[in-house]
Amino acid sequence: MKLKSAFYKWIVFLCMLLISESASAQKTEEISQVERNDTTLSMMDNVEISLLTVGPGDEVWSMYGHTALRVLNHNNGTDVSINYGSFSFDQPYFILRFIFGLTDYEMAILPMQYFMEEYKYEGRWVSEQKLSLSRNEKRNILAALQRNALPQNVGYRYNFLYDNCTTRAMNILLQNVDGEVESTMGDWNGESYRTMTHQWTENHRWARFGNDLLLGVKADFKTERESSFFLPDSVRRYFNNIYLKEKTGRKRKLVNKESYLYLPEFSGKSNAEVDVFDKVSPTIVLASLFVVTLLLTAIAEWKRKHSLWMLDAILLVATGLCGLILSAMIFSEHPTVRVNLQILILNPLSLLFLYSAIRKETSNQCHWYWKVLLIFCILFLIGIAIQTYAEGMVFVAMTLITRCVANIRNGRNS
Repeated sequence: MKLKSAFYKWIVFLCMLLISESASAQKTEEISQVERNDTTLSMMDNVEISLLTVGPGDEVWSMYGHTALRVLNHNNGTDVSINYGSFSFDQPYFILRFIFGLTDYEMAILPMQYFMEEYKYEGRWVSEQKLSLSRNEKRNILAALQRNALPQNVGYRYNFLYDNCTTRAMNILLQNVDGEVESTMGDWNGESYRTMTHQWTENHRWARFGNDLLLGVKADFKTERESSFFLPDSVRRYFNNIYLKEKTGRKRKLVNKESYLYLPEFSGKSNAEVDVFDKVSPTIVLASLFVVTLLLTAIAEWKRKHSLWMLDAILLVATGLCGLILSAMIFSEHPTVRVNLQILILNPLSLLFLYSAIRKETSNQCHWYWKVLLIFCILFLIGIAIQTYAEGMVFVAMTLITRCVANIRNGRNS
């Protein structure tokens, strides 16, 4: 969600503070009054706090859904959404900052009307889980939200897997409830981060390909259940199974009621509605590349015209440029992208030795880099045992192996 007008944000924020008796008091006095004044406790009976979950969208940043909070104050008719997913593409070097894990997100407070209009327009379902909270818990949550809305606290360093709009909303609720949190969910099978992201990219094969290209070895490690809470729907299902065990021993279900505020006639894409672009999968494209390379190599061998320097140049440039991106990931703040075995074939060294390798090939000689690249490809294939590669990447390795073997063989025969 892009940044909304600061005017609306602070007007609505001040409306929230009207639960106190003196609306003309200074902001700091209102916050402290909410925390101190016992008279506000009785007013909490007319305040409802809910967890909102939004279904997936079609854009890359919206495929996994969204999470927000809702505060409905019947004392003054205020109805607002609070979410931690506000960002702006106008930030300098936004894409680079996002890739390296240096993107700053903000908390945004907006009228529920605006919140709902956006997702209705996008055709995304919105679920509301009304929370069963005590007066004291409501007051603590509101006070925490108000502190978060202060200029010095409103922004945070976003991390897709560890600290995002969903984890922020979940934590501000669970950190301000009384009692021990217990869950009745079944056993956790230890799904990896990669497996969890795949659940939401079924109809977006190329988006999945891009994600898997960047995710490294650590994305395939087994995880604990808490690791799944970067996904909005995981938190929604978790909240439906939470009980709060109070000091008296009494257990209280956290979610009082769940309902859909908006449910489009068709939520999600059917197989017939998959984008044309995604119908041609990465496997088909990369397998075709391998077949074409194999045929061209066989024809060149048959005609004894061994050099396919133009094809080799294209392969080295394409894989080398991708390798530059994977090399940059080593310095990313996202730990799951730093060690990535796909860099063995998407190797930046291919750019470094491009000129000398092609120059020797045109002279029917074999540059030593082809032998090194062949070893890299073999190590890549062995690495399948510990890392799940992006769809079709094995065909890229087979394509490079074909050209490596051809160049090594032709160099010996020259």
